[in-house]
Amino acid sequence: MPKSAISVFPCAKTFRDGTIELSEYGQFNTEMHFHEQVQLLSPTNGTLFVYTEGNSVCVPNNFYVLIPARVPHKLISRSPRMVLKTIFLDMGLFNDTLTVYPPQELLDHFLRFGQQHWNLNTNDSMTQTSIEAFKSMLPLLLAKPFQLQISAAQSDKMMAICTFILENLTNKLSITQLAQKFNLSERSLFRQFKEELQMTIFQFIKQHRLLKALHLLENKDLQIAQIVYAIGYDSVSNFSNLFKEYFGISPQHYRTNL
Repeated sequence: MPKSAISVFPCAKTFRDGTIELSEYGQFNTEMHFHEQVQLLSPTNGTLFVYTEGNSVCVPNNFYVLIPARVPHKLISRSPRMVLKTIFLDMGLFNDTLTVYPPQELLDHFLRFGQQHWNLNTNDSMTQTSIEAFKSMLPLLLAKPFQLQISAAQSDKMMAICTFILENLTNKLSITQLAQKFNLSERSLFRQFKEELQMTIFQFIKQHRLLKALHLLENKDLQIAQIVYAIGYDSVSNFSNLFKEYFGISPQHYRTNL
């Protein structure tokens, strides 16, 4: 379990059912803790690192992570502009493991609506009805876990490297460049990264470029070529082949099904 040098952010244990928080935290680190409720989080302006006693994941920008009730976990952000959307819910388990889900526009709308209109301090019937409706719909909204769940780094050094990579996906990235920036030999960088992330740096970059592409494909005003260049690739055909290799359909077909 990592011990980040970033200052520790305290976490409350219990919240009112339906509590929604939308706050800018920037860089932060929590101790291991748990909540009595199911917790659903989504980071903006960066990647969230989540650790439990048996699993670790990184949650890309605008993706969601579900943390079951009473599961000890630790959160780390190395993004100075990190914003977290969080909702706490009293509900039975429909998924008892730490799980990442792709961006959900409808889920975003629900949370914005709840933040603006729910009044948890009264017995307001609209609030209670909409919270129950939200809970009944959540298993449907989160029916398909994200296919490329990527383990999170375990050390401060590797978290810093991952953060740098994720903030520079548009640029050309090389082992030589990364090794020089973080004062490691190329061999040590390659070995340590693979040991902690269970994949090579090149696999990590490729998968996160695909993650970013999935999000950009939701904007149908963007041409495929614009998306390809925005994620650091030069060839539309090479990107399309890679996308189909991972997801079984072309980017165009994926967008049509959105």
